[in-house]
Amino acid sequence: MLDTLSNNDILDALAETIDCLGVKEEMPCHDLVSLLHEGDAEGCVQHLASRLGLPIRIHLSFVPAGFRPDNAGGFRSSSLVRTDWSGRGREGITAQVSIPERLPLFGSSSLQGYPIHVRVSENCLASPHTFIALMAHELSHVLLACLWSPHKDSELHTDLVPIILGFRETIRQGRKTFERDIIGNTMTTRTTTYGYLTDEHFELACTHVDKILADHRRERERLLDLVTRARREAEKARWCLLTFRDYFKYLDDHPPRRMKAKHAQRVVYLHSHDESVAWESSITALGQAAQSTAAFAEPLKHYTKAVVESMVVEHKALVACLDEASHARRLIEKDTRILRKHVGLLHRLKRCLAGRHTKSNQPTDGA
Repeated sequence: MLDTLSNNDILDALAETIDCLGVKEEMPCHDLVSLLHEGDAEGCVQHLASRLGLPIRIHLSFVPAGFRPDNAGGFRSSSLVRTDWSGRGREGITAQVSIPERLPLFGSSSLQGYPIHVRVSENCLASPHTFIALMAHELSHVLLACLWSPHKDSELHTDLVPIILGFRETIRQGRKTFERDIIGNTMTTRTTTYGYLTDEHFELACTHVDKILADHRRERERLLDLVTRARREAEKARWCLLTFRDYFKYLDDHPPRRMKAKHAQRVVYLHSHDESVAWESSITALGQAAQSTAAFAEPLKHYTKAVVESMVVEHKALVACLDEASHARRLIEKDTRILRKHVGLLHRLKRCLAGRHTKSNQPTDGA
């Protein structure tokens, strides 16, 4: 265990790891556990690798529980420390993962289907969540290695990777096992802890990650609220523009006998300068921006540094489109009020009823 480290050491390592990998929402592992129950351990590890963003090909083999690694055959070895009730080491659960010195760079085509050989001791399968926790740790070594991270051999940073990438609850369930022995009338419970972090440091890391996720989640919801506002504004502006064009055509077909001079000048100007084209462009741009932002924000589960920066950019861009379209709508409404004074009552009523019918047939925000 890394029990000589301070809380600040843990938080510093977290900051470094999050800066590189971001943070991810918790991912349920029911499907991984099901694969283990079905006897498909290799398939479980393959799915686990995919969730960590590794497009590698896993080749899994088992060794006897009493196996001791000898670093032969190019394997790097590690043990998730097994301790007794007092925290003293009792026995190692061993995993060996083959990591070449120059693993293909993350994101390169060479990493696609790259073979990674993993050996684990058979006793790992006794507890599915412990097996997943162990494999998450070993694959995190691979992930840091193909990122060419300076911390690829750090057990601290490697232990933090599954925590920030959505396996907090799975690790929490798998890092401790409990064995009960009954001799006569006495029952003895033995707690075994796996991993390099102390309980205090593990919970500190999880709490810190949950707080960061909560902050990002609030920004995501703020962005989606803005999308809702933008969509409503775009729909309102479209209706205003349709009404303006309808009234404008009505006046062409039914020229008014009298009109205030300033109103007449405005109508003449609108005939020679079709501002509705620019208005429509602003409204269309807002609708497209809202759609694009929604497509970006709705599926967000993984908040990397680039994603967080993109949320800020998306928010600013959508606000700019919203302001421009809102300004266009106010101009439309101003000109529509001028035209409305010279549109017949019956036509206005028909237009009003058409608007109500259109709105009643539109899906609600939750549809």
